[in-house]
Amino acid sequence: MIHARGFLKHLRASFPETEVPPPGILAPVIRPKPYLYTSQEIASLLKATLQLWPSGSLRQLTAYTLIGLLASTGLRAGESIRLTLDDVRLDATPPHLEIRHTKFYKSRLVPLHPTTVEHLRSYLLKRNRFRLPQPSNAFFLSGRGRPLSYDKLRRIFTQVADVAGIKKKTDGRRGPCLHSLRHGFAIERLLAWYRAGLDVSSWMPHLSVYLGHLNKEETYWYLTATPELLTVAGNAFFRYSDGGEQL
Repeated sequence: MIHARGFLKHLRASFPETEVPPPGILAPVIRPKPYLYTSQEIASLLKATLQLWPSGSLRQLTAYTLIGLLASTGLRAGESIRLTLDDVRLDATPPHLEIRHTKFYKSRLVPLHPTTVEHLRSYLLKRNRFRLPQPSNAFFLSGRGRPLSYDKLRRIFTQVADVAGIKKKTDGRRGPCLHSLRHGFAIERLLAWYRAGLDVSSWMPHLSVYLGHLNKEETYWYLTATPELLTVAGNAFFRYSDGGEQL
């Protein structure tokens, strides 16, 4: 709206009849505080899959691996369930996922951490041992051996979060949900860069590409000023102001 008003003001210089809407005509966009999982809560989510379903069952393996993948890569939940066997390239150099049919219709490659590769490889080996009602090219399968729908994945996660004892807070934050794992990943990546002494501002475009965003502004939406992030960012600024290091 700010850009539209600026353009219309410029246009009115040549065309006085141009109407410029007043500021505040649109309601401000209010970003709800995301639920940020602690490392202990993510461990509890993974453990809860073993409490809900028999260990080694397809349903348990899928829930366990999918939650771990979302936490370690920041993928959108919809992107994860659309992965095919061909999209998960564990033997490539480096191992990566090819994400197709994204929110902005742009495919991208997502490199994987070695520990994530290990878990995906283990899941694939076990997945292929199950007798399926019919062959499926979907990487992640439901307990019945069929591709997962988003609604089904959301119901699974609700069950897991409930058993893990992760409840909605009373401080205005959203309740625990799948998308919160994406917020947590973005914040953890910034923390890692700050701790490594990297120039975070120059690395932000890389995070945007990794998450499948069109620009940095969309990535900023996922960042929350947590005490830990404020601390490391403050320390980085202190070093910069004191000794001229890059932020």
